[in-house]
Amino acid sequence: MKRFFIALLFVIVCSCSPKLRSNIFKKLPELPENELVVVLDIYDEQGISEDPIGEIKAVDNGLSNNCSYYENIHNLKILARKVGANLIKLTKHKRADKWSTCDRLWAKIYKVSQVKKYEKEIEWSPDRKLIWDDFKGIPNIENFPKALAVTNSAIIFEPSSINPFKDGKLFVRTVFINHGSWVLPKGKSDYVLRHEQIHFDITEIYSRMLRKVFSDANVSMKNSSKAMSIFHDIKKQWQDRQEEYDYETQRGDKKEVQEKWEAIVELELDKYDLYKTN
Repeated sequence: MKRFFIALLFVIVCSCSPKLRSNIFKKLPELPENELVVVLDIYDEQGISEDPIGEIKAVDNGLSNNCSYYENIHNLKILARKVGANLIKLTKHKRADKWSTCDRLWAKIYKVSQVKKYEKEIEWSPDRKLIWDDFKGIPNIENFPKALAVTNSAIIFEPSSINPFKDGKLFVRTVFINHGSWVLPKGKSDYVLRHEQIHFDITEIYSRMLRKVFSDANVSMKNSSKAMSIFHDIKKQWQDRQEEYDYETQRGDKKEVQEKWEAIVELELDKYDLYKTN
């Protein structure tokens, strides 16, 4: 079963090539390029038992490009891997303002043994399939009495810049909300997990579709009202498609229909392959 969660981050953020800096206390081997790195925001109160191995930051470099919040998070992940860290805990965040077009970030970094336990959201990736440990929410059988599991995913888009000299792009992401997704003990089968993965994959299809429509319509920050209209249209299609999937498969009970949907989703992901990244 799919629980809808729409996250629309249409806030004022930045676009600037940041200065990346590090202060390393403990030298560790570099991590592979695709190694999971989890980011905890400033307000995350999860306790971290290990000591930090260093500090990193992405700070202002003037009026330039590519330093929105999520672009700088991406940059900090790359830097963390290079020094052997897999957990980033933000300690300070200055949003773009009249003094800077950049989101500026400061963080402590750690090397922890079980990094997945800190995750609160998972960005869609063809290399990262859902596992039952990703479903961290408390079952809500009152609102979902027939469900064995619920996947809560989101389409998020945000502008990249407030640079007055350069028009900003729009960034689209697909995320799985760990603590909004849950499974009953009797639902923990490979078959049910496949059903939930398709819900997440359908969300990715419509994120790619949104990127395509933005691109075809030449939408940027300068025509944000048009972007909002497109987003709401795609959102409605996405919601309808998720409901259709659950209805036709009877929430996964019809195995032959479930297999048909798995094939359809794979084809549609391939159809929008050119739009799998921003």
